[in-house]
Amino acid sequence: MPSKYQLTSQSLGPVLLYALLMTTTYGLEGDPSQTLETCGSQKNPNNNVVDLSDPVTPGPFCDLTTSELQKLRLFLEKDPNIRASSEEPPRVNASYIHSVDLLVPPKAEVLKYLDTPGAKQPIRKARVVVSRGDKNPPVFEEYVCWPLPNVDNCSLLVWKSRRNPVDFAYRPTVGIDNDIIMQYIFPEVDRQVGHILQESYGATFTTCKQQKDCLSFQPSMVGSGLLQEAKRLTWYSAAYNLPYFSSHILDFAVCVDTTSPDHTQWSVVKLWYANVVYDSYQSLIDSYDSGRINKTKVTRPVDDENLFSSLKRRGEFQPPKPQRPPTVVEPDGKRYSVKDRKVNYLDWSFNFRLSALTGPAVYDVRFKGQRIAYELGLSEIAVFYSGHAASGQTTNYVDSGEYLGINSRALVPGGDCPETATLINSAFMSIKKREPEVYKAAQCLFEHNNGYPLRRHLAYQFEEGSFYGGMLDYVLTLRSALTIGNYDYIIDFIFHHNGVVETRLMSTGYIQTLFYATTERPYGFNIHQNTLGNVHHHLAHFKADVDVGGTSNRYETLDISEERVALTAFPDLQYSQTRFKASLKKTELQAVYDFNFNKPKYHVVHNNAKRTDRNEIKGYRVQMNCGSKNLVAEDFGNEKTVSWARNQMVVTRQKDDEISSSSIYGMHDSLQPTVDFTTFYSDNETIVDQDLVFWITAGLHHIPHTEDFPVTPTVGNHLTFLLLPFNYFPECPSMGSRDAIYVEHKDPDHHELGVKVERNGNSREQCVMPRSTLEEDLAKDPNQILQS
Repeated sequence: MPSKYQLTSQSLGPVLLYALLMTTTYGLEGDPSQTLETCGSQKNPNNNVVDLSDPVTPGPFCDLTTSELQKLRLFLEKDPNIRASSEEPPRVNASYIHSVDLLVPPKAEVLKYLDTPGAKQPIRKARVVVSRGDKNPPVFEEYVCWPLPNVDNCSLLVWKSRRNPVDFAYRPTVGIDNDIIMQYIFPEVDRQVGHILQESYGATFTTCKQQKDCLSFQPSMVGSGLLQEAKRLTWYSAAYNLPYFSSHILDFAVCVDTTSPDHTQWSVVKLWYANVVYDSYQSLIDSYDSGRINKTKVTRPVDDENLFSSLKRRGEFQPPKPQRPPTVVEPDGKRYSVKDRKVNYLDWSFNFRLSALTGPAVYDVRFKGQRIAYELGLSEIAVFYSGHAASGQTTNYVDSGEYLGINSRALVPGGDCPETATLINSAFMSIKKREPEVYKAAQCLFEHNNGYPLRRHLAYQFEEGSFYGGMLDYVLTLRSALTIGNYDYIIDFIFHHNGVVETRLMSTGYIQTLFYATTERPYGFNIHQNTLGNVHHHLAHFKADVDVGGTSNRYETLDISEERVALTAFPDLQYSQTRFKASLKKTELQAVYDFNFNKPKYHVVHNNAKRTDRNEIKGYRVQMNCGSKNLVAEDFGNEKTVSWARNQMVVTRQKDDEISSSSIYGMHDSLQPTVDFTTFYSDNETIVDQDLVFWITAGLHHIPHTEDFPVTPTVGNHLTFLLLPFNYFPECPSMGSRDAIYVEHKDPDHHELGVKVERNGNSREQCVMPRSTLEEDLAKDPNQILQS
């Protein structure tokens, strides 16, 4: 039985309405005897079906099914070369499966299968990341295993764009490291300096009556680019275990060396207390006990609804009395269908997946049957912080080190998505368990309107024609919400009626803070007692494999410039105006783009052999509303691991092994990045009439302020890039939409006869909202949102 939020009934169109009374009957025109249908219950002639079951025969873009994951694990445990551990959880110094992801087949093979009738589907393969702590030296290895579902062969992946294996010190932060830190390191911290923690903060890490009374911690990795050697160091900053701990950071931290696969060799190499670094426990103890240093004294805040970092409602009620907000209603059910991870929506079709490693992506994106993009997807997210504190200076997060896709889960209807949304589960290989983990509501799919016109015009004067024509911007959105530590990143793929596909990133969640000291003042504001919100830079990288009219494409810019000319009618007078000139980018280095406010331009991709009937270019335009400049010096510190952030856009020749611009090792491998994105374009290959990939950087600088408590709102944090048709259609393709409204006089010569409204067959009959609620679903399955 489908979830209440996965209605499979059909629709003519969603309409934004105020919430209807949840009654079983509702009178029409005041007649209570007439019963209204429940919204979405009517039969629909379009036969849209939402089927979220695992496909019997998964396609080339479909993530691994639970059955495939189970069979693959059994093979890896028996394979004599890998000998994956079956322990739950495994040991660091063992061989165990760290992650598994779909390895998308070579593009040429997939296109042949998609575009050639009768062509055979490419063999499904898995990319397997294995921790080899039992090797000498220990390493991380990546394998390709095939054929799915009945794997009988695994071999090391050979990448031209990245090295394999990778130094063990650079292993991803996802795993069992933090469990060992809690079990072995923090008890020793308490044994050594527990009296300092108790006197300073009223709590310790382990010796407390209840877990909630213990100190929590915030990890900050120290990249090898800063250390100038292949070591693995992490600062663990103490924090009160309150909602949310990153808002309650204290001025104590330990730096732990976890380079070795033998956890008994892990040790605290430095400590931070009251704005001073200490090289050993004893040096801190001696300074503290002798009274030679300033001692911190902090009282743990009270945990109630008035706590500044709590998300429980507080303050004066608005509105004063309960009054429900507007909501999305699908009067006639859904206008999209889903089967085998493929979506059909009006003129659109696309496949979608949620990669464990790189996050959400859509494939084979088509409009009116024509492929616009082969792949649109997230490649990396990074956040670089600043500060005086040791942990603040070194906090340079490269988030695929925590895996992106597995951090999208538990989207909440009515909170994260409209209540009408289809909630989509995703299955991943578990590090700590032998069985795959199914994350519920990892993505959501919904149609709504943006509340503004897609197009409109009102000709209200008689001599102008006296008519109105317009329509709201109805869109289909595929949403993921990646909760990576304290921050939440919402990734949307948005499909508009006019052939535009939009990719959007929004950031929200809790800020990461530092304990306030005067030395921190250049890096942020004192936004709460003992709390500094330090400046940081959010960065994200996207891959857009654009195919316009096939895979033979060109990238041109239309450069807009100022010119001064004599007025045609008054040649003695000068006029300043703008013009444009096409500039064909012939090589990858010519296509490297840095935004320049003084040199505006359009970015157009097109197939030169397929032009309009007037011999103009017929293409798509790349519009970026997301540019941000990374101010960290090139090749300095950890910058090399995010070399993709140096430019706002780079265009390269498509290569199957350039699957992403970063790697899961980026958090630690900045001394020698596993993936050096600059090599994608430094060979300066020709890009004229080639299969092109557009790599787009999005970002924003964030200086936290008091309104970022309790969490940062998404408003003002929308970063988008769009693919817009450019001479691609003879007119706006939304002209075929039934959602348009046209108003004109019944008789142009006799306005007193009134007007007529054309709604193209769409009914305006009312319906009653479904009675199902989030509360009912959670009563049956609490794990839908909060994992037990």
